[in-house]
Amino acid sequence: MNGRFGHGVMTAVSSIVALVACGGSDGGSDSAAGGVNTAPLAQITSPAEGSTFRAGDTLSFLAQASDPEDGALSASSLTWWAELHHNDHTHPFVPPTPGNSGSAQAPLRGETSDNVFYRFHFKATDSAGLQTEVTRDVLPQKSNFTLATQPAGLQLTLDGQPFAAPRTTIGVVGLLRDVGAADQVFNGHTYQFSAWSDGGAAMHTIATPAADATFTAVFIDRGPVANAPPTVTLTAPANNSSGNTGTPITLSATAADSDGSIAGVQFFDGATAVGAIDTTPPYSVSWTPPSAGVHTLTARATDNGGAVTTSAPVSVSITDSATDTQPPVVAITAPAALADGLTGTVSFNASATDNVAVANVEFQVDGVTLATDTSAPYGTSIDTSAYAPGQHVLRVRGRDSAGNVSAWSSTLVRVAGSGVAPAGFTRNASWTTGLSLATTFTQLPDGRLLVAQQGGALRVVQSDGTLLAAPMLTVTVDSTEERGLVGVVAHPAFASNGFIYIYYTTPDGGTHNRLSRFTVSGNTASNEVALLNLPPLTAGIHNSGAMHFGTDGKLYVAVGDNAVGTQAQDLSNPFGKILRLNDDGTIPGDNPFCTTAGNVACAVWALGLRNPFTFAIQPGTGRMHINDVGQASWEEINVGARGANYGWPTTEGPTTASGITAPLFTYPHDEPTPPGSGPAGFFSGICVIGGGFYPASGPFPAPWRGGYFFADFGQRFIGFIDLNNDNAAYAFGSLTANPVSLMVAADGALLVLTQGAITRFTHP
Repeated sequence: MNGRFGHGVMTAVSSIVALVACGGSDGGSDSAAGGVNTAPLAQITSPAEGSTFRAGDTLSFLAQASDPEDGALSASSLTWWAELHHNDHTHPFVPPTPGNSGSAQAPLRGETSDNVFYRFHFKATDSAGLQTEVTRDVLPQKSNFTLATQPAGLQLTLDGQPFAAPRTTIGVVGLLRDVGAADQVFNGHTYQFSAWSDGGAAMHTIATPAADATFTAVFIDRGPVANAPPTVTLTAPANNSSGNTGTPITLSATAADSDGSIAGVQFFDGATAVGAIDTTPPYSVSWTPPSAGVHTLTARATDNGGAVTTSAPVSVSITDSATDTQPPVVAITAPAALADGLTGTVSFNASATDNVAVANVEFQVDGVTLATDTSAPYGTSIDTSAYAPGQHVLRVRGRDSAGNVSAWSSTLVRVAGSGVAPAGFTRNASWTTGLSLATTFTQLPDGRLLVAQQGGALRVVQSDGTLLAAPMLTVTVDSTEERGLVGVVAHPAFASNGFIYIYYTTPDGGTHNRLSRFTVSGNTASNEVALLNLPPLTAGIHNSGAMHFGTDGKLYVAVGDNAVGTQAQDLSNPFGKILRLNDDGTIPGDNPFCTTAGNVACAVWALGLRNPFTFAIQPGTGRMHINDVGQASWEEINVGARGANYGWPTTEGPTTASGITAPLFTYPHDEPTPPGSGPAGFFSGICVIGGGFYPASGPFPAPWRGGYFFADFGQRFIGFIDLNNDNAAYAFGSLTANPVSLMVAADGALLVLTQGAITRFTHP
C-alpha cells in the first residue's frame, strides 16, 4: 500500500485497526435431493445506482434476496456492511450487520481527501451454504474552494497547516474545514488581518461549498519592518584552548535572527576566511591550523536582509606537532554513494592516504566489521544475499602506523532481492493464526500473549503460539473506524496481583475511550474497575490507545488528536498527548504541567502528537520511543521526554522550530529524488508501527543488539535504528501482511502482530 495518509485524510492507522475483507460467491454446488442447488438472488435497492453523498448525509441501506430452493431467506442468512474507499486502501464504515436494512452517516470531519467513496456490500447465504454478494458504490459530490489573501502571497492555515496563498483544494461538499489568518511579516512589511470575505473570524470553520468558491482574507499593510541584525556565537573551540599544526579542529557556531533567517555563517582565522560559508545549522567547518602561534578565530553571520554580525573572538594557541598525530584520509570508492538495486557479490573498495603511512583500512556493513585490509588497493566484497532487501550503511576508516584513526567515511546503499530477513534468521509468518482485526498485544510473565481485537475480545496466545478458543474477556465497544479495543498492558507486579489494563471505546454514556483494570485468574479476567474516562469522541480516527508501564512504575497512555490537530497543543484536553498515571488511575502530582490537582493538564506528560498509535519503553533505562503516524509527508519516531512538545500540528517531520522536540528518526511518504538522498535515506512508507528495543544480551547477533525495531503498515517492512552507531537505520526484514504492533518477546524472538496473525523472527 503506497497511499497518502494526510491530516483529515484517514490515516494508515484506520486501515490498521479495521480493514474489511471482501467475500464472494464460492461458485460451489450441492447435490441435495438429487438436484443442483442454485445460489440465491440478491439486489441492493438503496442507495440507488448513481447515488452521491455530501458530508453529514445519512445513507440509507435496503436490499432484497430470495432463493430458488429456500424461498424467502431469514435475516440471519443476510448480511450487509460498508467500507470507505480512500485512494488505494479502505477503512471500515459499517461493520458486518445481519439483515437487509440500516443506515450510516457520512462524517462532517476527519476525511479531507476527495479521492473517496462508500461501497455497500450485501451477501445472501442459502441453506446449502451457497452465497451471493453484490455491491453498490456511492460517490461524493465535490467542489473546489480557493483560499486567497489580499494582497496575494500571505500565509494562511488549513486545518492547522500553514501555506502561502492562494491555494485551491478539491473537497467533498459539506465537509467542515478549519481556516485561519494571522498577523504576519511579508517582504519586509507587517500585515494585520482585517476580515474574511465570508465574514468569519480570523480562525473559523467553513463547510466545503456546493459550488466552486473563493474565501479571501483581507490584510492591512502596516508599513515596513526594520531589519534587526543577527546574533552569532563561536561555540568551539573554547577560548584559550590549544592545538597542533596539521591536526584538524572543528570550528562551530550558533546563529539566530529575530525577524528573519540566517543566510550563512563564515568562519575566520584573523582576516583569512576558513572554508566555505555554511548555510545550514549546525554551523561548522573543519580548520587545520597552518602555523604555530596564537590564532584569533571569529564567526560572521549574515541574515536574509543583508545585516552582518561578527562574534566575540576566541584565542587558540597552536604548537608544532612533535610526533605524527595526523590520521589517514579515507573515502569509499565503490559502490557509488546511493547505489541502488545491489544484488549478488558487490565490490567494496576505499582509497586511503596518510602523511606517513596507512597501516590498515577497516570495512563495515551496518556497524559490523566485514574485513580489515592492510595493503593497497584497499577492498573487500559484500555478499548481498546475507542482508535483507532495503537500506544498509557502508563505512570505512583508516589507521596509520602511529595509531591515529580517521573518522568513519560512510555511504548508503540499497540491496534488492527476495530475502525476508538477514542470513541466519528464520521467519514464521503463521506462528499464530485465527485472529480477527487484532490491534495490539502484550506478554505476561509466564510467556502468554494477550491480543486485543477491535471488536472487544481479548484473546490468549500460549507461549508456543497456540490461540485459545475462549477470550480472556469481552467488552462492549464502538468499533467504528479506529475505535474499539485498542490497548492492553499487564501490571509490573502481575505475578502477584493479576492486574491487566485495557483501553477501549465504550458507547456507555456517550462514545468515549475508557481505561479499565481487570483481575486475571487462569485464562479469565473479571472485576472491571474503570480508572479513567476520556472526553467524548467527535471523530472515528486518531484514537491511539497504546499503554506501557515505565521504569518509574507509572502507567503511560498514548491518546490521538481525534482528527482535530489543534487539540494536540491544548492542555485543557488530553487529545494528542502522552498521559502519565498512577497504577490506580490517579494522577501523579509531579507531572510536568500539573498546577491544580484535578485538571486534565495534570495527567499530561508530553504533547504535540497526531496519532501515536504505538510506543515502546526500553527495560532498565526507561527510554521511550513514540511512533507518531504522519499526515501527508512524514512518519516520526520521537524520543519520549517529560514536558516535551513534538510540534503537531505546526510541524511534522524534520524541524528546527524553537521549543519543539525534533524526531529521532523520520521517513517520508514519497521516495526522494534521487532515491536515498533524503534525511531517511532509502526509507519511505505511510504508517510507522513499532516498536521494540532489543536487549544487549539477546540471542540476535550484532548489529541488532541494543537498538530499536520498527515497522511500516503500508510497505510491510521492518527497520532498525542502531542506537550505538549515530542512529543509523538499516533494513531488517519484510512481512506478508500489514503490521499493527511489534515486540521483543521474553525469549528474544521478534514478534510482529498483523490483523490476523503473529509473525515470529528467530536466530539461529
